[in-house]
Amino acid sequence: MATFQQHVNVAVVATGVMIVPFNSAGVINTSESLVLLGLGLIGGVLPDLDSDNSKPVQITFKMISIFFPLLFVLAIGKDMAILKVLILWLASTILLHQSLFKLFLSLTTHRGIFHTIPMGFIFAQLCVIFFLYVLDSSPLVSVLSGAFLFFGFIIHLLLDELISLNALGSHIKKSFGSAFKFYSKYNPIGSIILYFIIAILFYYIDLDLQIYIDLIEPLKSIKLF
Repeated sequence: MATFQQHVNVAVVATGVMIVPFNSAGVINTSESLVLLGLGLIGGVLPDLDSDNSKPVQITFKMISIFFPLLFVLAIGKDMAILKVLILWLASTILLHQSLFKLFLSLTTHRGIFHTIPMGFIFAQLCVIFFLYVLDSSPLVSVLSGAFLFFGFIIHLLLDELISLNALGSHIKKSFGSAFKFYSKYNPIGSIILYFIIAILFYYIDLDLQIYIDLIEPLKSIKLF
């Protein structure tokens, strides 16, 4: 399994590379680019949120607890006094970190269903819904937000699998196949529930197909060599 620092570094670099064509094409501005970079970073560490004995995971919790409440407060507090905005932000951050995440840790096991592709897709869907309905962002930016969160999530899973193959390829670790997967063989019922949740969330993301087509165009300008 890759280290926390490796996941952070790879997520930032990979997300940054993907942001460039969208920014160059004028699809997103500088501030939106920074938000997407943050989402890619969060996605890059999300799969390890079910590991409750790691200090980097606690750092991840704090990142998410600060980032999403900040977006929410900025969206609803446009006409509020700065002091009230700060108090609301601080209160929501503490509430999220102390209640929801502790409950989350008590109900999960490391490399279980939270370390699967469908879980990443659910996180992406929730991100799209959050940006679309809570932050009132445009459909295009909302879909991009979910896409970059999912991209960071997938990068994390792939990196763990690459580490399992060993850098020199001399042997394959026992952990190979436990990171990049479509279901958890130890929790089949939970895996099935994930796919039901995905189907339900699609009901709330009823967007025009043209939006997704518009997102593909800037990617055509990427040249690896």
